[in-house]
Amino acid sequence: VTIESKSHASYADLPVGLYQFFITAFNAAPGVTYMDQLAEAYRSGLSVKQIVDIFTTKSQFTDVYPTSMSTAQLAQALVNNIVKTSATEATKQASVKDIIDAMTLANWTVGQVIFQVFGNLANFAYSDVTWGNTAKQFANQIEVAKIYTDTLSQSTTDLATLRSVMAPVSHLSDVSTQDLQITLI
Repeated sequence: VTIESKSHASYADLPVGLYQFFITAFNAAPGVTYMDQLAEAYRSGLSVKQIVDIFTTKSQFTDVYPTSMSTAQLAQALVNNIVKTSATEATKQASVKDIIDAMTLANWTVGQVIFQVFGNLANFAYSDVTWGNTAKQFANQIEVAKIYTDTLSQSTTDLATLRSVMAPVSHLSDVSTQDLQITLI
């Protein structure tokens, strides 16, 4: 695990969508280095959707999801990284089909799919029978990612380390205090 702190400007003006994107796309906390890149793009006038579209073409993304992946492989990898064990296998496979359909029938880009996925997850009620646990997991991941990035000021670009921050976080995780969030990290 790489531990590198780096001072940074406040992220208070940034939309939560930037954290949501990074967690959805990489199953990882952004850390200061990547959050600074996202912040710079946002503060220069780009929308979250535009940032997602741009970032999904960068090597950081294509190293995780190579352009050689089929649409089905990409859809399965995204669902596995996002949903983990928070939904049933049937729900996960239905999501894979939805992503494949969006990309093949509606000609959505990977960026459009990811933007839609994190937008949907942010809007599900925790009581939703199908997606409530995934929505709760997502909210928990956002809280932990914010502590790791903004409060602890961790700045590595090592994706394995950034993923390890999210690894213990589930829909059952207690993230009600900063100490509990740090314990998860």
